Amino acid sequence: MKRLVAATAAVFMLMLGCVHAVSLLSEQQARAKAINILKGDPYGRTPDEVSKNIKQIQFAQDGNTKACGARKIPAWEFHVVVVTADKDRFNNGIIDGFLAVDARTGKLLCANLPLLD
Repeated sequence: MKRLVAATAAVFMLMLGCVHAVSLLSEQQARAKAINILKGDPYGRTPDEVSKNIKQIQFAQDGNTKACGARKIPAWEFHVVVVTADKDRFNNGIIDGFLAVDARTGKLLCANLPLLD
């Protein structure tokens, strides 16, 4: 009987661990992570400024993004467009690129945007 209870408890704990491991960030949660990554010059000093420069958000279940190419993990990808005052840099003062974050953790996967640390 004790073995049955222990086995049942072990299976239950394993199931909870698996459910937690596959949970994905919502679009709103992923947006908050991306804003934190982008915050600072030239992308915006406040969350509202950065948010205005995010033009599109797309979920890539297979991880195939414009920023990273083919990856095997789900990702959120953000299309970022910033018009800067410095017309001598970037593309006539325009930054236009993509940022991809891991859909599970929100950590930066890759970006083709300048000035990201």
